[in-house]
Amino acid sequence: MSRAQSRPYNLLLKAKARLEGYTKIVSRGEMGLKHLEFGLLSLSSGDWSTRTGRCEHGLDIHSGVVSLEIASPTQNHSCRRLGSRKNAFDGLPTAVYLPPGLSYRISVVEGPVEIAIFSAAAREFKAEPAVVRPGSAVKASIGKGNWSSDVYICVGDNVSAAKLIIGETINPPGNWSDSPPHKHDAFIPPNEAVLEEIQYFKTSPDQGFGIIRLYTQPNDPAPMNEVYVVENGDTVVIPRGYHLAAAAPGYALHCTWALAGEVRKYGAWTHDPRHAWLKEKT
Repeated sequence: MSRAQSRPYNLLLKAKARLEGYTKIVSRGEMGLKHLEFGLLSLSSGDWSTRTGRCEHGLDIHSGVVSLEIASPTQNHSCRRLGSRKNAFDGLPTAVYLPPGLSYRISVVEGPVEIAIFSAAAREFKAEPAVVRPGSAVKASIGKGNWSSDVYICVGDNVSAAKLIIGETINPPGNWSDSPPHKHDAFIPPNEAVLEEIQYFKTSPDQGFGIIRLYTQPNDPAPMNEVYVVENGDTVVIPRGYHLAAAAPGYALHCTWALAGEVRKYGAWTHDPRHAWLKEKT
C-alpha cells in the first residue's frame, strides 16, 4: 500500500486541465464538508446560466469582465460590467452575493473569464443580491515581518448572507499567512465557531508554489498533521484543525477562501496556544 493510500487524510485537490464552462471542484458531503461547495467557471466567450436553488452563491471574479443578469420571482437585476482584473494578482477583487431562489446568467464582455463560485446550503434564507466592487472589500494587513499578508474580505459583514464568508489573502514572496495558526472547529462562544473552509490557490509567476500545514493537538481524538505543497490552481479543504500557509521565495501566493457554518462570524477562531505569543509581536 502506498503512503498516499494509507494516509487517513488527503485534503489537497490538485489542479486539472481547465475546461470551458463550469467545473465542480468539491461538493457538499465530500471531504468532511457539510455546508460548502466550490467550482470554477472558465469562459473565453459566450455565456453560462444556473440557479441558486436552495443555496446561496458567492462569486469572486479573478479575470475578465462580465455582465450579469439575475431573475427572481419578484424582480430582475442586471449589471453590465463586472470585473477589472487580468488575473487574481492584478488589483482589487470584484465579488457578487446571490441568495437562494433565483437564476442568473453570466456573459463574457472581455475574456478570458475565471470566476470562483462558492455555494452554501441556505434553505429559505431571504436576502437581496449584492455586488462588491473593487475598493469596497474590507482590507486588513495581518501580521508582521515575514508573517504578514494582505486580506480582503469580500462577503462579510458588508453583505447580508446566511452562511457564506468569502475573501482573498495575498502572501508576498517568502511570507507566511494565518500566523499564529488558528482553528475554527469548536463551538466556544463568543470566541470560536464551527466554520468549515475551502482555499483555492494561485501563484505568481505561474510555476511557483507554496505550502500549507493543517494539524490538531496531539491529544485530539483523531489527530491530524498534514503538510501540502500547493501549486497554481490547487485547492485545499479545511474541515477542521489549525492551519497556516507560506509562499515560496520569489513567488507570491494568492488564496481565495470561503467559510461557512451555522454561526456566521468572521474572526470566530482561536489560535494555537503554543504559538499565540506571536500576536504580541504584531
